[in-house]
Amino acid sequence: MKKSLFDKIIVGFVFLVLLIFSALIFVTINTTKRQIMTETSTRLEYECSLMAEHSVAPYVTGSIDSTQFYSQLNNAAAFIGASIWYIDQDNHILTTQGPLECKLNSQDISSYLDNKYLRQKFTLNGDFSGCFNTTVLSVGVPVYIDDVYSGMLIIHSPISYVDEISSHILSSSYMPFVVLVFLALVALMIISNSVLKPMNEIIATSKQYANGNFNARVNVNTNNEFGELARYMEEMADELSRSNEYRKSFISNISHDFRSPLTSIKGYIQAMLDGTIPLEKHEKYLTIVLNESQRLTKLTQGLLELNNFDSFDLQLDKSNFDIKSIITPTINTFEGRCQDKGIYLHSIFLTDNTMVYADRTKIQQVIYNLVDNAIKFTPEGRSITVQVTEKNDKIYTSVKDEGVGIPKESLKKVFDRFYKTDPSRGKDKTGTGLGLAITKEIIKAHGEHITLTSEMGEGSEFIFSLPKQKDMVVPIKPVHIKKEHQEPSTADTQSSENHSKFKIKQN
Repeated sequence: MKKSLFDKIIVGFVFLVLLIFSALIFVTINTTKRQIMTETSTRLEYECSLMAEHSVAPYVTGSIDSTQFYSQLNNAAAFIGASIWYIDQDNHILTTQGPLECKLNSQDISSYLDNKYLRQKFTLNGDFSGCFNTTVLSVGVPVYIDDVYSGMLIIHSPISYVDEISSHILSSSYMPFVVLVFLALVALMIISNSVLKPMNEIIATSKQYANGNFNARVNVNTNNEFGELARYMEEMADELSRSNEYRKSFISNISHDFRSPLTSIKGYIQAMLDGTIPLEKHEKYLTIVLNESQRLTKLTQGLLELNNFDSFDLQLDKSNFDIKSIITPTINTFEGRCQDKGIYLHSIFLTDNTMVYADRTKIQQVIYNLVDNAIKFTPEGRSITVQVTEKNDKIYTSVKDEGVGIPKESLKKVFDRFYKTDPSRGKDKTGTGLGLAITKEIIKAHGEHITLTSEMGEGSEFIFSLPKQKDMVVPIKPVHIKKEHQEPSTADTQSSENHSKFKIKQN
């Protein structure tokens, strides 16, 4: 049978209380015994000194006879409730009966005392070498009169009352112990209820989370560890709910983005095979099939790249480089598209310091994605501006277009995977909805931020930051330069002429 936490707490508490109570009683009884024995021993020594002064000294000096002396010892024994022995200087023993009966004869007693305790002070606790049937406290005090040894007084006092006192202490502790345990159990139940109630609530809610109900709330409103745990559990449930929604959205989006081009490819190929599309039009539709295949390839590459971002820390190959050196060639790759759409694409550098410390390849991909996205949504005759500025220890790069703009409700979603502002999957059918998501992950991996501002009908602007170049110590090596006169090549001249025809303005 499964034991609950409360059962374990009760058992552990009772065991702990019993242990503490037993230790407390043991210490109390033993301390009391030692105190009583010490006080009794001191009292008996005092009695011995009184008898030595008022009985033994007169008997030794002859002031009283043996009968009077024995009578005084008996009276003293009856008064203190003990047995008194007197051993004179010749080892003759005179004993009183008192409350104890000795099982040894005088010769055995004299032999025992002579070997161990005669003529020295002692205190013993026991049966005095089998002399008595019960435990006694024996105190022996030698008697000296005018510095002359005159005998030995030994008092044997029964100490059964000490055991009675111990029993009384033990018995009188039962009721307080029971009351203490009862009150402690009541307090424990109250405390445990305050602990177990939120715990049971957390367990019940976690079972609902395990069954997929992430909308369940933990009904724990305390300012302790349970309240903190409940809040973290709710945050975890919200995150799991978002992940679940993202998974469903991901499956829906990926299914649509894969199904559409595959359907087109299958349809066109089937039409060409069965003769629906005449032979003279095959080139046109094969071009469409090729474009759809390239779209599938691009989508697959984007998914693999994002999966790497999710599964592993993005490994960056950071170095100092001039961001201007990647902006210019990157926007040159869009020459044909800009000319076809009549878009004016140019770059502006508002700072002479364009050196940054980042991953050159990844940042080039960021600029490519942002410019590509701007071209998709910029109408004919409008412009796109790539601008670089400097502020404090950062270099800021912005890509601003004069396109259709983004609705306010979509501003926070444009960086989501597969998200497109057009519910019909976007006017640009070649897009995958992954470019901006990849862009954000790259900037995030650099520890920087990317922001978006947009107004409907006025365009959008993406701005991302990068740290300035780091001071690096580079060893100086001798460089041998061979000067040769070279004429500019025809290819270089042709490239320069072509570049001047492209609508790019650099300031």
